[in-house]
Amino acid sequence: MTHHLRAYLEHSFLLLVLALLAPGLPVQVMAQISQGKMPQQWNTSEPVSIEWMEFEALDLEQLASEDAATAKFKDAPWRFGIEHEVLWDAETHGTWTQEGAYDVWRLGVRAELATSWSFYFSSFDVPKGGELFVWNASREAFLGSFTYANEKPWGGLAIGLLDGNGVVLEYRQLQGLMETPTLIVSQAVQGYRSLLKRAEEVDEKMNVQGPFGNSGSCNINVNCPEGADWQIEKTAVALIVNGGFASCSGSMINNTANDGTPYFLTANHCLGNPNTWTYYFNHESSTCSGSSGPTSMSISGGNLLVADGGADVALIELSSAPPASWDVEYAGWDASGATPENATGIHHPSGDVKKICFEEDSPYASSTGGAQVWWIDNWEDGVTEPGSSGSPLFDQNHRIIGQLYGGAAACSGSVNNGAFDYYGRFNISWGLGVSEYLDPINSGTLVLDGYPSGYNSDVGCTDPDACNYEPNALVDDGSCIINGSVITFVLLTDNYPAETTWNITDASGSIVLEGGPYDGSQTTYTSTACLAPGCYTLTVNDSYGDGLQHNGVIGDYTLTDESGTVLAEMIEGGDFGSQAVHDFCLEEDIVEGCANANACNYNAAATDDNSSCVYASGCDYCSGATDGSGSVVDGDNDDDGVCDTDEVAGCQEEGACNYNPDATDAAACEYAADGFDCDGNTLSCAEDINGNGTVEVSDVLLLLSDFGCTSDCTSADVDGDGAVSVVDILLLLAAFGEEC
Repeated sequence: MTHHLRAYLEHSFLLLVLALLAPGLPVQVMAQISQGKMPQQWNTSEPVSIEWMEFEALDLEQLASEDAATAKFKDAPWRFGIEHEVLWDAETHGTWTQEGAYDVWRLGVRAELATSWSFYFSSFDVPKGGELFVWNASREAFLGSFTYANEKPWGGLAIGLLDGNGVVLEYRQLQGLMETPTLIVSQAVQGYRSLLKRAEEVDEKMNVQGPFGNSGSCNINVNCPEGADWQIEKTAVALIVNGGFASCSGSMINNTANDGTPYFLTANHCLGNPNTWTYYFNHESSTCSGSSGPTSMSISGGNLLVADGGADVALIELSSAPPASWDVEYAGWDASGATPENATGIHHPSGDVKKICFEEDSPYASSTGGAQVWWIDNWEDGVTEPGSSGSPLFDQNHRIIGQLYGGAAACSGSVNNGAFDYYGRFNISWGLGVSEYLDPINSGTLVLDGYPSGYNSDVGCTDPDACNYEPNALVDDGSCIINGSVITFVLLTDNYPAETTWNITDASGSIVLEGGPYDGSQTTYTSTACLAPGCYTLTVNDSYGDGLQHNGVIGDYTLTDESGTVLAEMIEGGDFGSQAVHDFCLEEDIVEGCANANACNYNAAATDDNSSCVYASGCDYCSGATDGSGSVVDGDNDDDGVCDTDEVAGCQEEGACNYNPDATDAAACEYAADGFDCDGNTLSCAEDINGNGTVEVSDVLLLLSDFGCTSDCTSADVDGDGAVSVVDILLLLAAFGEEC
């Protein structure tokens, strides 16, 4: 399939497949992060006043004909409903009643043969204490509550799918509240075939669609044995829902601060308005052959940070971080551009449950459609489809190297069609603005593991003198803070903990510590940090604007240094409005000492040089301590003018067997025994001219025969002076009769 056809299918009127509840179970569904509680009079059978918005039954035969046409494309998303553009305002539509202590608004929506409903609020602004629910007329299930904590900066809110031919929008707030809500519904999606019967349809059409939900039958569920090594990375991948459409996939992605900022990577060509998107996590079958998965973990909306066609990249910051209970991973990445040995894709083809595909060969760098891409010639196992776009491509080290741009890969019956795919290259995206967000500490690294599972705890500060010393760290990352101070922030929440956030920034405005929003009411939270000397700002925020207090429940906070000195604290009563700002400074402890690293008594902790430095000269050297206790070490112990490091011990007497002409320090000398040389060889006498071992008459005669010789003399030259003279005769006679 070409990129153009894929893009067409991804943006055509084909709605998302979302798994619904089993019938008959009166339970809460969480389509977004809800705030708990139940609708008004949920556990009673009392009638309630409802104005119903009626829609005509859809022409199921016509829709079936259209669906039969799209079913020819095994990679087309499965349509379940039709969108209606509406304008329902709580001020002009629905009914308001007083029920007990509450003002309650309700608006019903129904249609004959409808199987489900979902909605988009273009305006969602409610006061503190207000709660929105959506429940089906059979009172089997509900969504919510949604409160001011669900408000987005852009003002909208997407409400997920709820089964039933009729559903009710219900809002309530305590009577007497001065503020009124703004609730405007701009879109309603009318379902016309139920996902509860999806498995039956698949069984009937096994030869057409295959056994695995909506996507082609050659796709592989991520929880099949093939996906065993990818159970961490799979949790980073999410399905993107744009209104009523399964548009793309994407992935949570880590940053060098390892702080869980909810950055989300997808493709530029997927973009519409990320503010209106819903991001579904963990939508996967728990088995290898299953075709349905949970849709209870989703986040509504996000802000677009980077969009560039040069690598078909889009980076979004979600409106909130996935709760820890979802076990979402922030995937690692490789921006080096190194060619991977192989590649793995994890994605939601055609809005289906999560799938996985494998390329055993190395992708190669190429370009298409104005983008720099990694090119996959064909997948060995699995494929991608529309809805997979934007999904991450991982290398052999389980790090993201790209996001899906397009291609022609698809199932051909139950097997791979052998066609290509291509992914925008992450190393190109890095230079298109992504690095600004994913390397906030300016580390310069081009390779990062995931968080929290892939975070390398062996890297950190290895200096025991630093206040941020990490005893388990094996590799120093340059983060050590010398002469720093440990500060402690203690926060007691009020009864609306989700509205409280705070941060501490340095003089440049960079955040060095932050926290919130919180879950526990009237709960104490403690955070500590090692900060370098300097000036900082503590900012405490309340999203509702009434500080840390409501209806007599008051929170508190204090910031102290390691000596217990209070650096900042909450005003009395806690009503600081939307924001409280406290400036404080941490002075560097004055440590006097030698601050010159070349001195023997250098003190690395010294902040004030007191002119006490001492230095080594000549043969002397420093002891090596850097805490101020170092000293000069004598390097010429014998004061002979030769440094100890240059001294050579040895025999200094010429004629000795072990004489060393280079010796500077005297050592024992060794001599040869009488009659032997240094090698132990026997010595002969010079007077024994004939060499028979005895000085005798024949030796005298030989000497006399050569008497008077003055050059080139024979062995008769006993004294070795070059001539045979009377001296030689006297020496021979003195030794006459001796044995040599």
